Parts: sequence; structure tokens; C-alpha cells
Amino acid sequence: MPSMPDPKPRKAMHARRHKEPRYNSTKWRKYRRAFLALSPLCVECGRIAEVVDHIKPVRLGGDFWQPLNHQALCHQCHNSKSGKESHQRPTYG
Repeated sequence: MPSMPDPKPRKAMHARRHKEPRYNSTKWRKYRRAFLALSPLCVECGRIAEVVDHIKPVRLGGDFWQPLNHQALCHQCHNSKSGKESHQRPTYG
């Protein structure tokens, strides 16, 4: 009788969430928690913020760890902003 193949081992949930390894670090998760505690509302609409957004995207030259490059956003506003940014070309220099 054929047997079922062994299931592939799964990565921990936080390790699957982002391709960028810095987002999976303990340092980022602690920073994110502290940032949202100080800025609990979305800067766009005033709802509860759930995302620490990079004002200038890292892929477009923004500084990953610079607090002045961060803003609190709700998921809806973050998804809207990210969708618009995905159509921008990277700038160098």
C-alpha cells in the first residue's frame, strides 16, 4: 500500500512573512511595537495604525532605520501607498 510522503517542514510564521530579512529580525519587531505604541493612529485617516511604513521606500533610497523616514499607517492606507509606489522607478544618486 502506498504511503503519504512526509510533509515538508514549515518555517516559523515570522520567517515566512517578508523576503527582506530585516523585517523578520527581533530588532525590527521590537522597534515596530515601540513605534506604534508612540504613534497609534494612521497619519492618513486616523484609524488604528498597524504598519510602520517607510515614507521614502528603502528600494528607492530611503533609510531603513531612520525614524524620520517612518510613519504609522493602517493596512488600507499602507496598501494604497505601496500600490502607487510599485509603479515608480528606482532613483539612484
